Amino acid sequence: MKQIKGILADIDGTLYFKGSAISGTIEAVEKLRKKGIKLLFFTNTDSKSPRSVFNTLNEYGFSIKEREIFTPIIALKEFLAECPDKKIYLVTTEEVKEEFQKFRQIKSSEVPDFVIIGDFHDNWDVNRLNIAFKYVIKHKAKLLGTQGNKYYLDRNGEPVIDTGSFVWMIANAANVTPKIFGKPSKEYFVQALKRLNLLAKNTVVIGDDIESDIEGALNANIRGILVKTGKGQFFNPLESDIHPNMVINSFSSILELL
Repeated sequence: MKQIKGILADIDGTLYFKGSAISGTIEAVEKLRKKGIKLLFFTNTDSKSPRSVFNTLNEYGFSIKEREIFTPIIALKEFLAECPDKKIYLVTTEEVKEEFQKFRQIKSSEVPDFVIIGDFHDNWDVNRLNIAFKYVIKHKAKLLGTQGNKYYLDRNGEPVIDTGSFVWMIANAANVTPKIFGKPSKEYFVQALKRLNLLAKNTVVIGDDIESDIEGALNANIRGILVKTGKGQFFNPLESDIHPNMVINSFSSILELL
């Protein structure tokens, strides 16, 4: 751990859970800064704008900078910026849709080049998914998923179907391979490393999700540390094929190791 210069920290379930900061996490962030550790808070939250994610952390008491936030929406916008002539069809929340105003969204009878599936819980309409499916299977639109989580835990700690389940449902039905922008996509972790300007060997990922956080980290050759908060409280090493480099009680426990 002596060579660690940066941390890619998951947010929900790792820094806060059920509507409040997890004990010790706010202080841990400050102590890590004093140690000179670079921090990037990266998340799979795709129902909100990056600014909303930033505001939520500040409301919970975390002292961070907006540039330290990295979400699938940021990664997707960077990708689309390189394809200015492509038309898109969005299945997202209205808040996230606003993030894509400068890109070419289809009108009337137009056909998209990209179908984007994100969190759409504010308009939970299966017809939106069916329209997306038709564009993919009939018109060969490329399927893009904001992230690959199968489920998440809501503010009450209850499991809710997440974006990845819908993306892979359409992908399987249309027999295509989607491009995933959030965790556990290897590219997402590589992009995060570039933002930290660090090598994988000098970085660790800390998160509560064995699949999106830890498996994603290992696929990118980054050490993955699982916390026993959020989803991590249900982790059983005897029932998993994914083996974190370390399991710690909570995010603040990392201070004992550095």
